[in-house]
Amino acid sequence: MQLYVRNCSLCKEGKSEHRRTQNCSLDPDINPYRRFDAERQCDFCEKDHELFECKDPRRSNPCRTCGHGWHTKDDCMLDPSFDSLLEQFTLHKYRAASQVQKARPEARREECRERYNKRFKKGRYAQSPQSTTSTSTPSKSGLSETSTSPSRSMESHPLATSLLASGPAVSGSSTNLSESNKNPPSQISQSSQPHQTSQASGQSQNQTQSEKSADDGIEDQSKEKTDAEIWKENCEKWTEASLRLAGYPPNNQLPGLGNTLIRANFLEVRITNPTTNLRRYRVEFGSMPNRDQHGKITYRSIVKPDLKRAMINQMLAANPPAATYATDFSSYIISVGKLYTDCGDNLDNVITRTHLLTPADPASAPLSMTTKLVYERIVNLAELRRFINRVPGRDLNYHPGEDLKSLNIVSWQMIFPNTFQGGRLGNKFYPESAPFDTVEALQRNDHHRGQQPLWDLCDGFSSSMRPGDGKLLLNLNCTTSAFFHQCLLEKWISARFGRSFPQPANVIRELRGVKVTFRGDPKTPKKKWSVSGIDSQPVGVKTFTDDNGNPITVWQHIKNTYPTHQQGCSQEAWCVNVGSIVPGQRQIWYPADMLDICLWQPAGKKAGIEITRQMLILATKTPLVNQTTLRNTAMPLLGLPPSPDHYRLFGLNVQPNFLSLDRTRRLIPPPLKFHSNAFVRTVPKNSASWTLTDVARKSINDNTRGFAVIANPYPILYLICVDTKNPNKTRQIRANDFARVLCADLYRYGFSTGNEASFMENVSMPLGSNPSVRRATFSITLDNAVTRLKQRGGGVNPPLVVVLLPNSKKSDADIYSDVKWWGDCVSGMPTVCVSTDGVERGARPDLGVLANIALKINFKLGGINHKIENIPLKDRTMIMGADVTHVGKGQDDACPSQAGVVATRDSNYVHYLASARLQPHNTEFIEDLQGMVEERLEAYHQHNGYLPAHILFYRDGVGEAQYGMVLEEELPQVRSACAKLVARYGGVPPLITLLVVGKRHHVRFFPDSNHQPSRNLPSGTVVDRGVIDPNRTNFYLQSHDSALGTARTGHYVLIIDETGYGLERLETITNLICFTGSRATKGLSVCTPAKYADILCTRLRCYMHPALHREMGDALTGATVTQYRQNATIWGRVTGNPWHANVNNIMFYL
Repeated sequence: MQLYVRNCSLCKEGKSEHRRTQNCSLDPDINPYRRFDAERQCDFCEKDHELFECKDPRRSNPCRTCGHGWHTKDDCMLDPSFDSLLEQFTLHKYRAASQVQKARPEARREECRERYNKRFKKGRYAQSPQSTTSTSTPSKSGLSETSTSPSRSMESHPLATSLLASGPAVSGSSTNLSESNKNPPSQISQSSQPHQTSQASGQSQNQTQSEKSADDGIEDQSKEKTDAEIWKENCEKWTEASLRLAGYPPNNQLPGLGNTLIRANFLEVRITNPTTNLRRYRVEFGSMPNRDQHGKITYRSIVKPDLKRAMINQMLAANPPAATYATDFSSYIISVGKLYTDCGDNLDNVITRTHLLTPADPASAPLSMTTKLVYERIVNLAELRRFINRVPGRDLNYHPGEDLKSLNIVSWQMIFPNTFQGGRLGNKFYPESAPFDTVEALQRNDHHRGQQPLWDLCDGFSSSMRPGDGKLLLNLNCTTSAFFHQCLLEKWISARFGRSFPQPANVIRELRGVKVTFRGDPKTPKKKWSVSGIDSQPVGVKTFTDDNGNPITVWQHIKNTYPTHQQGCSQEAWCVNVGSIVPGQRQIWYPADMLDICLWQPAGKKAGIEITRQMLILATKTPLVNQTTLRNTAMPLLGLPPSPDHYRLFGLNVQPNFLSLDRTRRLIPPPLKFHSNAFVRTVPKNSASWTLTDVARKSINDNTRGFAVIANPYPILYLICVDTKNPNKTRQIRANDFARVLCADLYRYGFSTGNEASFMENVSMPLGSNPSVRRATFSITLDNAVTRLKQRGGGVNPPLVVVLLPNSKKSDADIYSDVKWWGDCVSGMPTVCVSTDGVERGARPDLGVLANIALKINFKLGGINHKIENIPLKDRTMIMGADVTHVGKGQDDACPSQAGVVATRDSNYVHYLASARLQPHNTEFIEDLQGMVEERLEAYHQHNGYLPAHILFYRDGVGEAQYGMVLEEELPQVRSACAKLVARYGGVPPLITLLVVGKRHHVRFFPDSNHQPSRNLPSGTVVDRGVIDPNRTNFYLQSHDSALGTARTGHYVLIIDETGYGLERLETITNLICFTGSRATKGLSVCTPAKYADILCTRLRCYMHPALHREMGDALTGATVTQYRQNATIWGRVTGNPWHANVNNIMFYL
């Protein structure tokens, strides 16, 4: 199959000088459309607005695929399967197409590409006439890299015959850029390597056209649905499927009641008047006019949140509503009754409102714009009340999501207006009055902190309306987030990276997407730009071509353009790109010392370990402190207490106190069995933690203690010490001490190691920024070290290697990920990594550290640390867990997601073997779940000689909106895998019980205020009434101890229960298997299979580390998932799992 990805869609030659159709000279009249974010020009009336907004009576309906005119979707040459063509879609179609492309599986994407190539390689455009029209002209302002103004002559259009009836031909004319985009310096890419294409795409044009002529007339006439239609159908299908989940059990099937009184972070919201006429209007903005310096009016779409807020504010001020209302100042307005008197009563009724815009120049006449208000839906309080009360005869197709979204807007009425001082992130709010802290960077190669803050750690709260058991609830929770500190970008870079000149790739990795303002232009001081690139040359050296074709440095351009506002601009400042990063498109360069970082930009994972300690200190609050904070900070901003008039006017009444839950239950911890069942260690009565003090041998002849099963006695301890380029003698001494102490400690738990039974090899830390070279070199170095260890150990291959790192794994993720890549994927040898701190503490000795390392060594050798008996599972049950991890913000936007599945294969329910796959970027459901389940069933059959009769499946990482997706997309894959193995080995398909595990929720439980209000609830607390989803089988379980902060419980939602366990038995099973974790002496916060699947995905991120952090350069630019799989540096397997077959049957990933 031939793919024309990133090539010109007309000539298919893929020449570097015109990879985009807009630069092609073949025939601009076929597909002359510009990039969506360049100058816009309606295809019919030549004005600057979207085609669907055009009022010209001559126009025909725009194409439903790309949004342009003069053709239908059947004749459209812009296919959303090609990421290189998306930029030529109109803006509103681009958004939908890009989202659909991300969600579409790779197999379907390639199928669409194949159909597209067949159609347009042999179809009606095969012999399009050539045109000598030039499509690249220099920009008058020197801003734009490509400024095209192709003719839109109807006479030369291939569809002219069929479209002449729609109106006369319309010729286009170029449009000047607006004043706000005129001054920034730009860079034209002067050279680029030819794009590598397949042999067919590199043929001459004549040869290609002769092939087309041979098969002219062969055309795929299939009429498939557009990607947007498919995406919409999927969302509707998943929403409908979520209504078919296992319902809440009747009262006679509920678990018994306990005797504990607790509180939850919910306020009860009473629906006082369910007949209140609440209406939701959707705001649709018209094109916003803008007058440039020549007085010409241009138009642009309103996309940015700040601009939407300003326009809604101005519209409402100029047109005061006739009813009480609340708005999110972005998309919706909720009103009590008709918003305006001329609003209709029919859904989809549209009214318009016009208002004047505040001109940038007071001397110029104000411009006006029009906004549409669409009556979208009613807020059905009556049906919502029936839903939460499970009223018989209610509408079973009712889904409360949209109504709850509308009620959120009502509850946030006092936060959304400009009077709120603080930051907003979705449903999280950060008042400026709340406590905050700043974090300074630990200078690289230094041991002191700089003076410039990098991040602000801010306290805030989240708020959301939720359906409860017989009541509507308002959930409030404390939250703490890190934000970029507002300062000059140049100062931030210097503070973050020190005095050394870092690699631009390292800088942009942390700054990509950060919003900045340019302080040099007094006309647009608040205009926000997004950082997209950093150049290796400073502004005094970086050059571009000006309007006259002469080279000029960025610094000189700034000095010439802003003579009175460029004081302080240094020629040594970083050169920052806030334009496009695509070669051949507009790049806009500014000095970093004239760019200010904007407020309230979340740092996310970019902040790294620098914020960890301070974040924990600030965020770790006792239940009592959290309740006090919510009462004093969150509730007043929400208008509580007492409930103000606006809640009453919307038919609601909010109660002022946190919800009390009486008679909750506590599940007791299980007994743990060690050393072949000869010694039983019972978990303390009120704790989910234990120590191994009583498990260890007391003397040399003590054979009654130790781990439950030692699969490999491991008589010799093998270690590799990774040194920096300047080895430290003191560290070597501590490493030897550590090895000696660890050998003795392993013997205490049942291993055969003696005090001197260890061999250690020293290797140097790999150098270089190229990850492929670094990993390959490091692998050879480690292989040689293992060879020497083998020789010293009498020719026996080391079954496991303990690797001593030169730092912590979090401070240098490159070394840790490279070690795991080598051990898992190259050599097939399990590894245990110990940080520098771990070596120091272990050598003291710290028995807790040594015991933790002993745990890991035992289970990675196939042993069992402890057992739990009497788990009420059905015979021949296999427990499974699954998770998906996606690329984080600021990392590779095209990198595939990674999916993992773990499963048991025996009745000990301790060992979970793994399978993993890559799948298209940000695909939510597990695309090849069937293949991975087949692998786990095959392993189960190989171990037992038969297939399981039951599967207990815990799916991690799924949000509330995706429960239906699991039912529709993933459960059928599990069943297909079972059917395939049953067909192979015989028997009956296993019965499946599937639950979704939620961790990232905002539900918290507190002790009753009269009894130990500052402590968390004891482990085993289970909540299955009051605050649960009223129409699904679900429960909250706190299965762990939480000495710090406020404990977060796991939320378990039942998707299907073919085995018929029932709610109470599932609660008991889930709590017990939380104690089967092998790498810690405590109950886990979520059940073991879900936790292990999450850990497996973290290990997959180690393999993908160079790609995730954009270290691969151009090697993976535009790569498909298959090409990612083939890359030997990050995955190295076209099919199946990325790791070596030697580790298939052990838990190497823990």
